[in-house]
Amino acid sequence: MDETSWRARLAKSNINIKHIDYDSRKIYFDFSYRPKPGAPIKWVSTVDEVGVGTYQDLAERLCNLVLELRKELEV
Repeated sequence: MDETSWRARLAKSNINIKHIDYDSRKIYFDFSYRPKPGAPIKWVSTVDEVGVGTYQDLAERLCNLVLELRKELEV
């Protein structure tokens, strides 16, 4: 089991939570990626639905989502 705190896990993954709207159940966040090896880092702003659970669960979901998005963006 990963003993890293959810805050440290998001920081290590370069994920910045900008806003959580509990009324509409949306989370707005930024993350970085490299379009090509050696290229400068770019940042993406996006949104996802907030699920039910702890902050640890949310961090896990965001890290997994960002990993999938990076695979699509880093060609």
